[in-house]
Amino acid sequence: MSSVYNTMEKVHKRALEAVGKTLGEIDANNTKNVNNKSYPGNVIEQVWFDHPADNYTEPDFPEAGVELKVTPIDQQTKNVKKFIAGERLVLNKINYQNEYGISFEQSSFWKKNKLIELIQYYRRDVSYKKKISSGEMTEDKTKYKVLYANLLSMTELKDFGLPKDTVIEIPKKDLEIIKQDWNKISEYINSGKADQLSEGLTNYLGACTKSTTGADFTKQKYTDVPAKPRAYSFKAKFINELINNHIVGPDHTEAISSIVKDVSELEKKTLEEIIVSRFTPYYGMKQSELIKKLGIEVHKSQSKNINIMIIRGILNLPTTTDEVTSEEIEKADISLKTVPLRKSKPKEHFKFMGIPSFIELVNESWEESKVYDFLERKKFLFLVFNDFNDRKKNSNSYETNPEKIILIGAKFWHMPILDIDGPVKRVWETEIEKLKSGVELTFTKNENGEIKINNNFIKPSLEDILAIRPDASVAQYKPKHYKDISEKGVSKKKLMNNSRKLPHPAKWIKRPESEKENFTDDYMTKQAWWLSKEYIYEQIKDLL
Repeated sequence: MSSVYNTMEKVHKRALEAVGKTLGEIDANNTKNVNNKSYPGNVIEQVWFDHPADNYTEPDFPEAGVELKVTPIDQQTKNVKKFIAGERLVLNKINYQNEYGISFEQSSFWKKNKLIELIQYYRRDVSYKKKISSGEMTEDKTKYKVLYANLLSMTELKDFGLPKDTVIEIPKKDLEIIKQDWNKISEYINSGKADQLSEGLTNYLGACTKSTTGADFTKQKYTDVPAKPRAYSFKAKFINELINNHIVGPDHTEAISSIVKDVSELEKKTLEEIIVSRFTPYYGMKQSELIKKLGIEVHKSQSKNINIMIIRGILNLPTTTDEVTSEEIEKADISLKTVPLRKSKPKEHFKFMGIPSFIELVNESWEESKVYDFLERKKFLFLVFNDFNDRKKNSNSYETNPEKIILIGAKFWHMPILDIDGPVKRVWETEIEKLKSGVELTFTKNENGEIKINNNFIKPSLEDILAIRPDASVAQYKPKHYKDISEKGVSKKKLMNNSRKLPHPAKWIKRPESEKENFTDDYMTKQAWWLSKEYIYEQIKDLL
């Protein structure tokens, strides 16, 4: 069907006219269902552009070569007031049959998305999200307001007759990383492994899960193994950088540093290979040697952050923050994690996510759970340090001599989807059932009068790679309360808030009647999700 918006200028001009209008003003006759998840996109596409809903492989405006995308931006006010992407930017569905054996230029991703009219509406302050999801607060979607309209282009636009400041040309460096990501996704499709795709595989361009009833999208070529429906998507953090550096304007007090300074490097190596290559000259060096070679000044208060300071020094990044960050790490949402070994053996379990509410947790389904979402999309950069220090005399703690701590290596890792849908899912479902029916808590007291509470959650191991473990230094089994304490001879009241309400009363074993007030049925010490140290060790042992 031919459209009046048959040039990119006409599409973009119409999009710019929507800026400042609310969705309710655009759909003044209430023709679109406000309860529909796709309401914002439907209002812009079907009402503002008078364009029918479709699912073609070509762009929405084929004559103009422009794809229309409508996406939310939220406001963050906690530390610095800034806009962030409300969600990843979902592009077109991946048809595993059609994408088999083709080049980047022939792909549906390139044909459909090389020029995107990106319309962003203001949704909410992120602090309201919890109240809205719990039903405590309702949201009027008709009040969502269009804030920005920009042409997002992966090709050079010549003789473009509208304001250049509303055009974002994806930098060549970013495009090279996007191509690498597409090639990685393509590699899985071509080898009949689309069932093993995950967002953690790639950096800027992801293959996100896409629920659909269309069986066509779950078939792979030359294999009977079905694959989850997925779509190409730009990751939320990649869109964040576009918003704050190209749309709203730089929000950083100083320009964020890059690891890759020369784009030609990306034509020979992947982003992961480049980042790892920065570390290889330092493999086998002692912490003390690294501190000296990199010219790091270590103050006593920073002793715990020495490894982070070393990583920043190796990557030649600024030392103004408490974390390692760069343009590439931000956009790809890479988590840097130092993995300490104790004399070549795994040292500690890996906490990756707190559990703020047991009640919210048991109401999640597996595929929409925070654990699944996090592990499916997260990419880690592991930096492995081997610590040969001995235990201090008459103490449980160890020496921290930098002469005995050695950098072993660096490695990118994401959790394979077979592990996520296998042992992780099995443990997750088992522990959710325990919380729903009442977790078992066993009361014990030793001869010194020390009380210990054991639970029946699965203990972390190589087979049971996921575990629920405590997330507080002081155990608590009653609601938050104030406790009288004495500090330097002064009496004070300290808030004890280390417990969370259980969705079902706990099943206590051997709890004395006299302890019921302190060890209640309805609360237990707050917990977190952990990965077992044995499992993490298996991922990095090839570096030893």
